[in-house]
Amino acid sequence: MPGICPVCNGLTPLTTACAYCLAPLLDYGQLESYLDPYAPFEEDELLHQSQTSVYEGYCQHLAYCGHCHRQVSVPVELIPAPDNGYL
Repeated sequence: MPGICPVCNGLTPLTTACAYCLAPLLDYGQLESYLDPYAPFEEDELLHQSQTSVYEGYCQHLAYCGHCHRQVSVPVELIPAPDNGYL
């Protein structure tokens, strides 16, 4: 079982700084949400990152810098899902 994304599930905020200007990035959600149903028209690199990230233990988030207006993909490490007997 891959695990859960702590950012998607509201356990922790995305706390990544822009690599260009060091301003805090705004989380725009899971990258995969932006790829469907238009995935065939997206750049291959973004599509590949999204499809393989869950299997590699990461959830890709789309982040935006309000200062320099750049969009970047930020990998968020998945955490183990709690074993509560329901899964």
